[in-house]
Amino acid sequence: MKNSKPPVTKPVRLHPFPARLPAALGLLALALAAGPPAAFAQDSLGEQELEDVVVTGSRAERGVELGSSIRLYGHVQASYTYNLTDPDQRKGANRLRLSDPDHNAFGVPYGKLGLVRSLSGRNEFDAGFRFEVGAGRMVEEVSQDPTLGDRGITVPQAYVDLQLPTPYKALQLRLGRQYSWFGVESLDLYKNPNFSLSPLTLAVPKTVTGVSLGMDLGAGFRYTQYVVQGWDRVEDNNDAKTFGGQLAWRADRLSLALNWVVGAERQNQSFSHIDEEDDLRWAVELAARWAPVEGTELRAALLYGQETFPDETAKFGGVMVALQQGLLKVEDADYHRFTLGLRGSYLRDQGGARTGTDQALGELTATLAVNLLENASLRFEYRRDFSSADDAFLGHRGRPSRSGQDTFALALHYAF
Repeated sequence: MKNSKPPVTKPVRLHPFPARLPAALGLLALALAAGPPAAFAQDSLGEQELEDVVVTGSRAERGVELGSSIRLYGHVQASYTYNLTDPDQRKGANRLRLSDPDHNAFGVPYGKLGLVRSLSGRNEFDAGFRFEVGAGRMVEEVSQDPTLGDRGITVPQAYVDLQLPTPYKALQLRLGRQYSWFGVESLDLYKNPNFSLSPLTLAVPKTVTGVSLGMDLGAGFRYTQYVVQGWDRVEDNNDAKTFGGQLAWRADRLSLALNWVVGAERQNQSFSHIDEEDDLRWAVELAARWAPVEGTELRAALLYGQETFPDETAKFGGVMVALQQGLLKVEDADYHRFTLGLRGSYLRDQGGARTGTDQALGELTATLAVNLLENASLRFEYRRDFSSADDAFLGHRGRPSRSGQDTFALALHYAF
């Protein structure tokens, strides 16, 4: 992430915490997968992907059918953001922000165009793929790789899916780059209750490149195992791989996910260092999405993680809760004319490994969306950031001299 201070190399000394905990959670999830699951009707593997289980709300891209089960889809978001402190600096003036880092600026935070062929979901051989090209200001803040050079363009997702039949249910094998399985907010901003991304997004992987293997276990459960290059890495920067997994459960109106990840993430590290437990980064998260009644949706995430340095350990964790409420349902349509989004989040970065500063970071955000069409909306957002560090945010003269930050944003999107 470019919109923050460089991570500290010597975080404050903390009491060690067993770094083997995420691996134990993975073994537990695999044990659950090995047990005899209850009978359950086979769901479509395409509908069981992470974005539909936890990360996004009800709005998923429909796309345009091109034939052979291939769809073309995309979205574009335009915005204007103003920092009420009115700092002299424009680019990067909104500290610790991914989707709207610039002050008093019109821009295109993110636009994306993609092709996809989803799997059939039946217990049979099948193949699919997804290929996307993304562009916009957010690419500079989120993508830490030279996929297409430093031009604000990237390939956020590009993978091939194989569906393999088994005596029980189909296995889904995926190879390539995809969105991370962490979090309850999508990088596709229009799918979230709010325009901006919460501070918890700073502390988790956003994209991963590698292989995953997933299967429905029955009774609404699904487990997916990942082996990837690292957090947000396309090209590996060390000799180690990063391991992670998601145990997800979905009912009619409730979705839960237990996410974990562990691996060495710093430059030129090897498995021998992992054995010494002096350079691991790991995190666990409990994520939930609940829609108690039509038009109401609640998302929540609870995160905890550590990064170990020689003789020192940095800890990070936090919580986020977001409420989305639809108002005035459009007749004969599947959306509301207005949507109110409220969010509160807290991130404790003890040691500064995730934000570059030892601090407690929080925010309160209110977003009102005027849904012009089912796939187009105009959003007005006010956000208040606050930090325990006195110099976390810029003052009027462009120097870091404030512990709080207030911004107003106007965003318009279209998706198909």
